[in-house]
Amino acid sequence: MAAFNLTNNRWCGWQMLPGYFGERCVPYCCPIYVTRVTPRKTGKGLLDLAFWNTGYAQGAQDFEVTLRMLYRASDYLVARLDYGEDDASERCAVISHIEFGWIEKFCPHLWHNHPPHNLGSVTEYLNEVFGIK
Repeated sequence: MAAFNLTNNRWCGWQMLPGYFGERCVPYCCPIYVTRVTPRKTGKGLLDLAFWNTGYAQGAQDFEVTLRMLYRASDYLVARLDYGEDDASERCAVISHIEFGWIEKFCPHLWHNHPPHNLGSVTEYLNEVFGIK
């Protein structure tokens, strides 16, 4: 089976550890809409990722991060957020295929505020909820 690939103009699940709250390792989870993926030609497994973060506390907004690939499976990848040479961050992200069960489990507020009635796919659902045409 082929390894998971990030591609432009696609919805994915984002789980970041540690998240933004809690004392230790409470994950931050939300759907993201990937707008640009740019592999760096360094041979170090780095790529630049631009995405629309739908669950950010200040409201949905654009983000750009550099990721260092750690592991790729068929339905997800694990990457370390890379902030440069002097980076002491231990923050990692799991980026995955997204499905209705993922949203129900990790984003119950979204699921309950916008139940997925009569929509055939997660892409249609998220496009409608977040106004993506």
